[in-house]
Amino acid sequence: MKILLAFAALLVASLAAAQPAGLGPKFQTDALGDGLYAFRYGPYRDIFVVGDQGVIATDPLSSVAAAALKEEIAKVTDLPVKFVAYSHSHWDHAVGGTIFKQAGAKFVAQENCRDNIRDTPHADLVPPDILFRDHYRIDVGNASLELFWFGPSHSNCLSVMLARPANVIFIVDIANPPQGWMKEFNPNVPDTYLHNMVPYLKAVEKLAADNGVTRVVGGHISLGRSADGKPFLQPAAGPISAVSERREFWETMIAAVRDELARGTPGEQVAGRLAGAPFESRITDLDRGEMDIFYRVIASYLQAGRP
Repeated sequence: MKILLAFAALLVASLAAAQPAGLGPKFQTDALGDGLYAFRYGPYRDIFVVGDQGVIATDPLSSVAAAALKEEIAKVTDLPVKFVAYSHSHWDHAVGGTIFKQAGAKFVAQENCRDNIRDTPHADLVPPDILFRDHYRIDVGNASLELFWFGPSHSNCLSVMLARPANVIFIVDIANPPQGWMKEFNPNVPDTYLHNMVPYLKAVEKLAADNGVTRVVGGHISLGRSADGKPFLQPAAGPISAVSERREFWETMIAAVRDELARGTPGEQVAGRLAGAPFESRITDLDRGEMDIFYRVIASYLQAGRP
């Protein structure tokens, strides 16, 4: 167990340090207006909210990234970081908060994160001080951050955040602007509750519609390509339509697999039947073998009686 945890810690550190070539500095901060800022470290993003009574930070990412985040916040305000909100408990986003804890910040997370952190401990993974079930609001005077949980999704404790008064949603790992058909890091989609992905994203869409939200920040960078093929970094905030596109992605994939199973195709043969389907062209980072795994995982969920 200790060996596995050590390996995972090394993997987290390497992921947080990774930087796509030619995309500028290792880290940067973008002002999004009304006290909201997006912080990027390598390929990862989080946000922080500045009010007249303090600062709310989010995912620390790693000890190195958190130190850079602390420096970037100090460039904006001399007010203290009073709260750190976890999007979820996965190490590549949640590790690194000790520097804020030592300065007096309180940590907030959906209640399922507590057991996750207890069961997969890390020396620099701060347990939450404040737990909530479905909704929690953090106030720092004239600014706030609302956390919402719509059931299991990418993990069992992933929260969607709404920054006010900026009125921007922060969402991690299940949708990423400007387009929701984001890359799949692992075709096995570990720790992902596929049966609730569509309902979860629909709930995020409703949250946005009910509050007039038009912009979303994702937990990872997105790259564009110039006319000559060179990569460029997409803006930190993108259209809320990215969430709808991601929902359509899951609806398309699940429906295609369900239809094949309804035709009597065995689960292990679904991938072969769907190979070359038009929608595959939008999933550019998975090779044929990985796509086969992806289909098989979805088929297994459906065959287990999930909707």
